[in-house]
Amino acid sequence: MMADSLLLFLAMDLAMYLFHYAIHHSFAYKWVHRLHHTYQDPTPVDLYVLHPLETVGFGALWLMVLCAYAFNFYAVAIYLTLNVLFGIIGHLGIEPLPKRVQNKMPLKLLGTSSFHHNHHRDEGYNFGFYTSIWDRLFNTYKH
Repeated sequence: MMADSLLLFLAMDLAMYLFHYAIHHSFAYKWVHRLHHTYQDPTPVDLYVLHPLETVGFGALWLMVLCAYAFNFYAVAIYLTLNVLFGIIGHLGIEPLPKRVQNKMPLKLLGTSSFHHNHHRDEGYNFGFYTSIWDRLFNTYKH
């Protein structure tokens, strides 16, 4: 169950990173994703400011990942819970954890409110959702 949970979490994190990066670097940004970037200082409500096509895109990613591997039911439930938590934390505007805890591995790799806030301020960086792993690997990370 834990291996499935970690695999699903990382697979969706990579899929969402690639989707988010692609939408920022295509014609779709102007027509679809720009709506989400209306505010430079995101709030939890802004998590749900999405164009309907963007919602369909995220849903398609979810279905592709689920069809690629038979994940355990509990792994799916854990992922869905984490998805909501990370979405809210990413748009809080404050860090829920103290810096001394945040800066320790592996927590250092998690997508934080500051991480996503920096993306809203400088849209060329920090495309990750749950972690900064892919941004670090693909040189799109900015602290």
